[in-house]
Amino acid sequence: MKISCNRLKSYIKDSDSIDWLKIWDLFTIRTAEVENVTIKGNDMKDVVVAQITECKEHPTKPKYHLLKVTDGEKNYNILCGAPNVRTGLKAPLVKVGGMVSNITIAAKCIAGFTSEGMLCSGTELGINDYSEGIIELPDDAPLGVDLKEYLPINDIIVEIDNKSLTNRPDLWGHYGIAREIAAITNHKLLPLDV
Repeated sequence: MKISCNRLKSYIKDSDSIDWLKIWDLFTIRTAEVENVTIKGNDMKDVVVAQITECKEHPTKPKYHLLKVTDGEKNYNILCGAPNVRTGLKAPLVKVGGMVSNITIAAKCIAGFTSEGMLCSGTELGINDYSEGIIELPDDAPLGVDLKEYLPINDIIVEIDNKSLTNRPDLWGHYGIAREIAAITNHKLLPLDV
């Protein structure tokens, strides 16, 4: 079972005083085995909210689109193979020199067109398994804002062994794990909105 520490924090009063990397050793000793702790968001930089202002098919490669994209301050030429691109769409843009999944993005000539950045799918950002197209952000997403400020991407994801939880149905979700963490750290558990 995978647990988001961001979500756990919303259930525990004064959760900022908990060391969310070290607490899992105590959790393993007292409750259930933690298999893995992953820090999310450290592997990306210069990823901003951008909008497609123009979308054309590539003249010789029909699977590619030639895009004009803006972050509100600067315009970029992007080559993209995602099927869901269209004029007006807001999406995450990795600028040249930026990084996603520990890969630094450079201006690159592909199919005779220089791409000045990259629009990203959820898989490329490491936030979900959707790779059939780029992430579509809401129309009210503010242009140029760092994606980590707009979406709660910075997180610690904890993987807990399911076998060690079979006899503890009270721990089969975020609220149950938050209750256990609150008990271990002597913090107050906030009521669950039902």
